[in-house]
Amino acid sequence: MYIALIAHYLGPRLGIGQYLERLLPSLVEELTHQGFKVIILASPNAVTQTPALEKLKHLVRLLPPLDYSPVKRATWVITRLAKYCHREKIETIVWLSNPIVLPWHPPTIAVIHDVNEWKAANKYGDRLKTWLRAMVYLDASLRFAQQIIVVSEATKQDLCHFRPDPQLKLKLKAIANGNDSQLSDLAPMTIPAPNSPFLLSVGRIDPAAKRLPEAVALVSALREISHEPWELHLLGGINTTTQASGEAFLESIKNKHWVHYQGYVSDRALAQWYRQATAIVFLSENEGFGLPIAEAAAMNRWIVVSQTNQASCEVGENAVIPITATNPQMAAKKLLERLQKSPSPPTEARGQSWRETASAYAAEICRLTGFAE
Repeated sequence: MYIALIAHYLGPRLGIGQYLERLLPSLVEELTHQGFKVIILASPNAVTQTPALEKLKHLVRLLPPLDYSPVKRATWVITRLAKYCHREKIETIVWLSNPIVLPWHPPTIAVIHDVNEWKAANKYGDRLKTWLRAMVYLDASLRFAQQIIVVSEATKQDLCHFRPDPQLKLKLKAIANGNDSQLSDLAPMTIPAPNSPFLLSVGRIDPAAKRLPEAVALVSALREISHEPWELHLLGGINTTTQASGEAFLESIKNKHWVHYQGYVSDRALAQWYRQATAIVFLSENEGFGLPIAEAAAMNRWIVVSQTNQASCEVGENAVIPITATNPQMAAKKLLERLQKSPSPPTEARGQSWRETASAYAAEICRLTGFAE
C-alpha cells in the first residue's frame, strides 16, 4: 500500500521544521517495517531547510505547489491533488502540518498542532484572512479527515472546546511530540554569550504571539530586583507573515543594550546557547506543544512559561516555572527564588522519545488503513 506523508512549511526551520526533522526518520522506518510503501510529498523549501529530508531523498517527491501562496496552494490541492494521488497510486495521505482535506481526496489523517486561528481572530492580519485559514486548515480537517492527530492533550482540549461535537472525539488522538533532543549530543563551541546571567528566547520573532515585550519586561525586572546585569538573548528567524511586526520589535529594542538578537543559528550553536543560559523564557499562550520547551528540558534548563498555557506545563513538566506574564516583578521574584534553591531542574526522564511518537503515529495509520504486512 502506498502512503504519502506531506511535509511542508515556509521560511526557516523553526517549529514545524524541527518537528519534521525529528519525526520523519523514525516514522518512515516504522511504516516501512509495517509493509507500507512510503512516499514523502515535500515542498522545495522544506527539502532545502530540513536535513532529514535530504537523507530520505530517495523517498521524496518535490511538490512545488506546496510553496505557493496560501490561495494558490489551496487551489492546487483542491483541484489537482486527488488526480496526482490517483496517478501515483497513493491510497492514504498523512498531512503533517497545515492540512487541506477534502471529501474527494484519498483517506486522510490530519495532524493539527494548534488552533491559533480560533484563539486569535486577527492572528493573520485581519479577521477575514484568519477566518478563511480556520475554515481551510481546521474546520475542513475536522469534517473530512478520517483521523485527526493532535500534538498534545492541550490541543485536544482546545479542539473540543471550540467544536464541542461528541462525534469529533471519536476520531481525535493526542500523540505528544518527543521530548528527547539530539542537541545534547552536539560538541560544545564558542558563542557570544555573556558572563552575566541571561534569559534565552528561542523561536520565531513574533512579538505578539511569543509575547516578546513581556520577556523584555521580565529581564528589566530581574535587573532591577537582583542588581545584577541580566541580559535577554533572542534566537530565531522571521516569517513573512509576521515580518513587519518582527522587524518593528527588533528596532524597538535597539536602545536596550542588554537585549541582543542573535538571529537564526545552527543546531550546534543552539545547543551551546541552551547549555550556557541561566534559564529559558517562552511566554507564548497559544502553543500546541512548544518545541523549545522540550529542547530546554532535555538540556536540563529551567523554562519560564505563561501559567495560562497548559501545553507548556504538559511538555516541560517539572522543568517549567509558570508565571503571570503581565506581572514581571512577581515573575522575576519567583524565578530568582527558584534559581536560588537550584540552578537547574530535576534530571528525571520526561515524556516520551520521538521513536515512541513515530510508533504511535504508525499504529494510528495501521488502524485507519487496516493494513499491516
